[in-house]
Amino acid sequence: MTARPAHTEHPPGPAGSAPPAPGTRATAERALLAALSLADKVRLLTGAANWRTHGSPAIGLRQMIVSDGPSGVRGVTKDERHPSTCLPCPSATGATWDTGLITELAAALGAEARSKGVDVLLAPTINLMRTPLGGRGFECFSEDPVLTARMAAAFITGLQSAGVAATAKHFTGNDSETERWTYDAVISEQVLRELYLVPFEACVREAGTALVMAAYNKVNGTPATAHAWLLRKVLKGEWEFDGVVVSDWNAARATVPTAVAGLDLAMPGPNGPWGEALARAVLDGTVPEGDIDDKLARILRLARRVGALAAPGGELAPAPDGGPGQAPRPAPDGAPARGLIPSPNGGADGDLAVLADADRAVLADADRAMLADADLVRRAAAASFVLLRNEGAVLPFDAGTIGSIALIGPNAVHPVIQGGGSAVVAPVAVSTPALSLPAALDGRATVTVTAGCRTWTAVPEPAAGSIHDPQTGEPGLRLEFRGGDGTLLGHEHRTSTELVWWDEGLPPGVGWGKDGTIVLLTRLRASSSGPHLLGVAGVGRLTLAVDGTVVADTTTPVPADPVQTMTRPGEVRATVDLRAGQEAGIRLEFRPADGVNAPLAIRLGIAVDEDEDTMMAEAVRAAAAAAAAVVIVGSADAAESEGFDRETLALPGRQDELVARVAEVNPRTVVVVNAGMPVLMPWAGDVAAVVYAWLPGQAMGDALADVLLGRAEPGGRLPVTLPARESDCPVLHAVPRDGRIDYAEGLLIGYRGYDAAGITPMFAFGHGLGYTQWAYESASLDGPGPAPGQDVRVRVAVRNTGPRPGREIVQAYVASPEAGAGRSARVLGAFAAVGAAPGERAEVVLTVPARAFAAWDPAAGGWAWPPVVFTVEVGRSSRDLRLEVPVTGRR
Repeated sequence: MTARPAHTEHPPGPAGSAPPAPGTRATAERALLAALSLADKVRLLTGAANWRTHGSPAIGLRQMIVSDGPSGVRGVTKDERHPSTCLPCPSATGATWDTGLITELAAALGAEARSKGVDVLLAPTINLMRTPLGGRGFECFSEDPVLTARMAAAFITGLQSAGVAATAKHFTGNDSETERWTYDAVISEQVLRELYLVPFEACVREAGTALVMAAYNKVNGTPATAHAWLLRKVLKGEWEFDGVVVSDWNAARATVPTAVAGLDLAMPGPNGPWGEALARAVLDGTVPEGDIDDKLARILRLARRVGALAAPGGELAPAPDGGPGQAPRPAPDGAPARGLIPSPNGGADGDLAVLADADRAVLADADRAMLADADLVRRAAAASFVLLRNEGAVLPFDAGTIGSIALIGPNAVHPVIQGGGSAVVAPVAVSTPALSLPAALDGRATVTVTAGCRTWTAVPEPAAGSIHDPQTGEPGLRLEFRGGDGTLLGHEHRTSTELVWWDEGLPPGVGWGKDGTIVLLTRLRASSSGPHLLGVAGVGRLTLAVDGTVVADTTTPVPADPVQTMTRPGEVRATVDLRAGQEAGIRLEFRPADGVNAPLAIRLGIAVDEDEDTMMAEAVRAAAAAAAAVVIVGSADAAESEGFDRETLALPGRQDELVARVAEVNPRTVVVVNAGMPVLMPWAGDVAAVVYAWLPGQAMGDALADVLLGRAEPGGRLPVTLPARESDCPVLHAVPRDGRIDYAEGLLIGYRGYDAAGITPMFAFGHGLGYTQWAYESASLDGPGPAPGQDVRVRVAVRNTGPRPGREIVQAYVASPEAGAGRSARVLGAFAAVGAAPGERAEVVLTVPARAFAAWDPAAGGWAWPPVVFTVEVGRSSRDLRLEVPVTGRR
């Protein structure tokens, strides 16, 4: 990364005073503007619907389809009939420290997105893990800006190689979910420059991201969507970003401030703060029309990049770089082409509508989706697993001699493969440890499976095959839409009991504030005798009946954050006693609440109401009788999610007790942690091995079996520090006080904060063992020391001293003699992966960027390289540094 001095003054300047970036001046895009009236131009700057932009036949522009990411591409709807590949979450892919693998994964994700008709993916999330309690931390790559930047740039490179535009988000200071719509992140410019802006700069200047998403929150008193210093001066000015700045959904709440600050596209639509109000602001001179033209030129450039811009006659216009475009797709069955479809309901009253023709075309593409290669997803999951502890080399198990394994834990039976919120996809398949490990052993050892305890806070979906459509007998349920008078408006057969709608799929008269109802009908066949717990959830009135008898009738409240209508709507429960084999008819009627602008969701959960003491005792007996015990613990479903932060790092329920009791009776206890962010592990020193498995996507069971049996090495290294105690965390809670979050810790987040405070974490940033051992033999400069703006190359030799082939992540940290007074002892400078056979020596050259030896000088308004002797420390983690190379800084 080449450093460029920048200025610190924040230009209030007149509206439109900052010049557009050079890339937006392409004559091809500018020439199209002459064909559009001001009203036409302004219309194109706001979305047409939740997942679609407007098109314009006059200039050959079709609508562009956007979809959430980053762990999969959902498309315009979450629907199990149109499934998606569920990749490991970003904290897991960050744990691979493997840019090549990330590029490969993202390219596969891009190909799947293209096959689903998606043009823009709302990923990657490149905020930092400032606090381990962050509800959306699993969507981030790391606590470190350099690791985040490298992973994010690799992701964008892979995704955009498939012709899908990437969206770097959320710009910036969007590090907490509590009061996320309104809080003010108070961050000094030095901290912004050295931490939080680093990944965004890399995504823009190195990877060429097509979009940047402006966040909900304020930064230093100004909303991110109206922040001229961030958007105009830094992003479009210093970094010369020529792409589109898009708002987070409904984050643009003012007309003129957002327009003149540099926001280009307000999503979603068709409502928003721009429209006619923006046109009037142009006409009265408040907003220069040149600003409008610049925004639209950027959108047209994006359209050309993804193949959404053709000549009016339909001929594909060439991409500006001479690369291939993609012709507009005709809609099926003679429907109008994408880009020519009016918005649902044709009005601005916010009604949820039946699927628009444009979205039907996208779902037709989704039916032919080219899903990512399952072997790649499985390999990536295994590469993300971090072996934290392995006493006596208990892992990997020898399948031929192990004899018996007790597989224990709530996440062994019901693993959590993804986080909640906008990142959720309907997975094409899920491999569970309870099924995959016995299959991998193939009869060579016995596997006893027991949950041991339960962690769920919402009643989980019913077991596969336990419910059936009462009319057809097919597995699943009958879904009915009824008008206010009870008239049947439509019906569907569904196999999932967790259903979500945005602005599609519901008939007129059904939705927020409407008289119509959504009715779920199914028949449950009990697999065991005893009490069965039914949980129904949604925001509005819920009426639950079993065999015609109403057992619950309650209205649930509207949550504070709109996304919680989907992630954790109010739940109503009832208990019914059933005998094994007995069938019961279940009817759930849902009338959505009024005054809500959010995804609409409904859920039915069914579970046997087991006694936890009995479950625990059964698990302990199984562990005592087995040669080894594998206990899979972790987050509960939807415990890590957009829309709210976690309250504690402790494992939910009685999981700590479960691990402790199993470890007491079996010395070969292996604990697998299934969580996207750090959790406390008070038992870590009492068990033989610990594997951190993150939220690993659809391949969790198969990948874990591969690792436990030695078919794959757990190749991950920690992208985030794991604390011994909550009180050790440099930043624990990120709860606003009087609407503000003060980043008073400055640069000292993550491992930097632990080093500054002299606190030893449970497991350090960068730690990970693998299945072999490594000796670090030498490190030396490969070229001259750093001059301002010049990188430093360090050559490192390592040797595999263990019995197996392996892969090592060689890490280089830059230590400065000026540490202290708010500066950390060391910062990650570079890293690289090497592989070697047993006894083999391998060399790698690490390029430490010049910026790693610099600091932002607020007084000078630029980067400064102090003429001091730095030390490049090389090793296996931030706390396991084995070699040193002195580097003398020069002015």
